[in-house]
Amino acid sequence: MTSFGPLIRFSMPDEKKQEYYRNNKKKRLEYQRKYYEKNKDRIAAMRDRKRAENPKWTKEQRSYNEEYYTKNKERIMAKRRARKELMANRS
Repeated sequence: MTSFGPLIRFSMPDEKKQEYYRNNKKKRLEYQRKYYEKNKDRIAAMRDRKRAENPKWTKEQRSYNEEYYTKNKERIMAKRRARKELMANRS
């Protein structure tokens, strides 16, 4: 018997959800800024701890980021172009 993987559904983006995120963008960004400011020291300590535990961590992280960018370059660039066009049309 042949088994197939899970079905992947492709649907249009939920307009209500997109509108909610657009309307609350400033609040979301402000929350993120406050969270980072509040936890900056803890985040830095965690990063330092990772570096101390694994001296190769920075190199591995950089390698992962490079591989990810190379693999997804077309998609990333398309998103950047779309965002740039959107911003140009708003002006």
